[in-house]
Amino acid sequence: MKKSLLTYPLILLFFMGALLIGSCKEGPKPGQICITIPKDTSELGRRNHFIPVMDIDIFRKDFQTVRDSVVSRSPNFFIPNSETFNIAAIDSFVQNPKVFGLRFYYGVKPGPGNKKALRLIVVGVDSLGHDIYIKKKGAALAAQVSDDDGGLEYGQCSPPCTVEQP
Repeated sequence: MKKSLLTYPLILLFFMGALLIGSCKEGPKPGQICITIPKDTSELGRRNHFIPVMDIDIFRKDFQTVRDSVVSRSPNFFIPNSETFNIAAIDSFVQNPKVFGLRFYYGVKPGPGNKKALRLIVVGVDSLGHDIYIKKKGAALAAQVSDDDGGLEYGQCSPPCTVEQP
């Protein structure tokens, strides 16, 4: 029986989700990774997000190895090395005083034929951890969610995205 092209990525996402959900309930156990989400969101503003270049290089190299392994098993699944968003797009979130930070979601974009691509989606986040969207037309931020509300996608992929963009 031929395996689905999304079998491995979906299994990977399932186990990552299970690990994240189960790892933070009682604190880390040997071999577990615990990612804590502070109850006091003011801590998020004080968190140091800095990472040294040496660690960036190591993380990127490890990602490349995993990426190549997944893509070799699912050749119709495209995983970019990176995505780049222009500053004007990011600024549409930064201008809103309610935006406390940016949240990056991963999604799978369908393409022609059986092609699928991992894509980065950017939304704003308020101090309570709720998503904040931008309006499709203009740069005014949304007060309530509608069909014209959303986030950012279509970052410039490296290597170039293989899934067509409108």
